[in-house]
Amino acid sequence: MKKKVLSLLLASALLAGCGNKEESGTQGQEPAADGSTELSIWVHETDSSEEGKLYGALVEEFNEKYAGKYHAVISQIARSGDAGGYDDKVNAAISNGGLPDVYTVDGVTVAQYADAGAIIPIDEYFTKEELSDYNPSIIEQGTYNGKLYTLGAMDSSVGIFYNKDMFDAASITPPTEDDPWTLEELTDAAKKLTTDDCYGITMSLDAKDETLIYFFLPLVQSQGGNVVSDDGLTAEGYLNGEKTVNLLSWIKEMTDNGYASATPAENSFELGQAAMALTGSWEPGNLAKFDINWGLMPMVKYDENSEAVSACGSWTFAISGNCAQEKKEGAAELVRFMTSADAGARMYSANAMPPSRQSAFKGIEAFDKELSVFKYQLANTAKARPVSVNYAILSNQFATAVQNVLTGMDVKEALDQAVEQYNFQTDTQ
Repeated sequence: MKKKVLSLLLASALLAGCGNKEESGTQGQEPAADGSTELSIWVHETDSSEEGKLYGALVEEFNEKYAGKYHAVISQIARSGDAGGYDDKVNAAISNGGLPDVYTVDGVTVAQYADAGAIIPIDEYFTKEELSDYNPSIIEQGTYNGKLYTLGAMDSSVGIFYNKDMFDAASITPPTEDDPWTLEELTDAAKKLTTDDCYGITMSLDAKDETLIYFFLPLVQSQGGNVVSDDGLTAEGYLNGEKTVNLLSWIKEMTDNGYASATPAENSFELGQAAMALTGSWEPGNLAKFDINWGLMPMVKYDENSEAVSACGSWTFAISGNCAQEKKEGAAELVRFMTSADAGARMYSANAMPPSRQSAFKGIEAFDKELSVFKYQLANTAKARPVSVNYAILSNQFATAVQNVLTGMDVKEALDQAVEQYNFQTDTQ
């Protein structure tokens, strides 16, 4: 079983986004002469980034707070697509028993790592009161087979950024965070906003990675469906089910009518070549580089009878299956420290990602103003991506189906083919 899961983990690493190939040194390597318990921690960012610098600072602060009791040693390893990358080092360590006590885990890989025994449940180390402060989706993302395995310091969300000047010129009033548009209303607005030199909306439809399932899965979930069964194993009837067909048919309709581009130009929204952009919580950092009067509205729901659902999820911290019993209390304390409200608020300053805890939003003015939609969604409508050992394959086949539809294949045929490939790949792992 573990051999099969490790293959899936490697597939997930290959499908994930890549970073640079630089690896920093290990901080705090000197032995703990005061008799404190040594704890090793790996993170997926080097100190060349603001996020990586924050991880290093947090570990130093942890060591100061717990001097004489615990002493954490951090290794910072960048993500990349070769054998020097973070994902590859983790996968190799799972195979050879060389995992650290605590390490960062991408939210979508929780099921794989948990199933392989590479991370352990952490429920017993956290009170219900503590956990109630985390965004509900953070708990959902970190839970596998009814047990909590991971917690994060940051989260993410997706909404629709819009050009305020274009909306004013078209006399379009954007929806409020608690009353989102339906797909029909979004389509009508895109139609009004489309001109010879401007698309109504851009939606990253040329993506060939996890972006597409991350952006569009909420519109399947909004209909009460999903792209895989509740146990995360079966795609038949889900990935090619009626609700997914509905979604891809709408995407095709938008491109066929010219309201969205199947091959959008880079920064088309920022440059005024699209009136709206379906994109993530990282977008404001990019918008700051351009002269554009923008606003943010919530993720659309499928129709009036549908539930409002939004995307979420990010990197988390876990205790490894190699952590010695006598170190587990300290490892849990390290996870608690790295995912505190203070850490989450500082994470926003470092990488613009929303915090994982509701109390952390209180000190960030943007989430009471221009980014209030993301705060609302993470508290009320966010739903985690499938906690599935087959997620990497599922994500890849969803993206492939979208690309096939956009290049002329029948929607149902494309999704049936995606299920066939999903079944083949999962059966032969």
